[in-house]
Amino acid sequence: MKKVLWMTIVMLCMTLSVTAQTVKVDKLSKVTLGSRVNLTMDFSKATIHDRSEAEFAKYEKDWEEDKPSIIEKFRAAANFKLDKELKLGFYEDADYQMTVTVKTITTKGFMICDAVMTDKSGQEFFKVENLKGTSDSFFTPGTKLARIKFWAALTGGALGTIMKDRL
Repeated sequence: MKKVLWMTIVMLCMTLSVTAQTVKVDKLSKVTLGSRVNLTMDFSKATIHDRSEAEFAKYEKDWEEDKPSIIEKFRAAANFKLDKELKLGFYEDADYQMTVTVKTITTKGFMICDAVMTDKSGQEFFKVENLKGTSDSFFTPGTKLARIKFWAALTGGALGTIMKDRL
């Protein structure tokens, strides 16, 4: 039994290391502290439970209903880590735009995204690829959507931590 557990852990570590988080653009120190950032999350190119978003929405009837709460969990966790140094939200008139493109959501809810922050002219101030949350637990209880919400919060928290370290 222990051998199977260790093999599972090794395989998980190998899988996660293939998609390493990488900060590609880092000009956050030029952003005024306390600035509002309009947040958009795009799931349209994501593979969710080995399906496209459209296929997953047919499979999981509550997807469209629950998507706003998934985005909210991501946003709230990022803001908690940012501690008001930047404010991610739904501010159409904000000077900055953060676009989070979800790439993968596994059957366990684990989420991998790319995030890009630009100003109104399109200049990039921050970009991270393969953003992902971390957890001490290998077991995420709950329904498919509950697991996705859990990992959305962890991934949003990871984004907030990375950004705060660079402000």
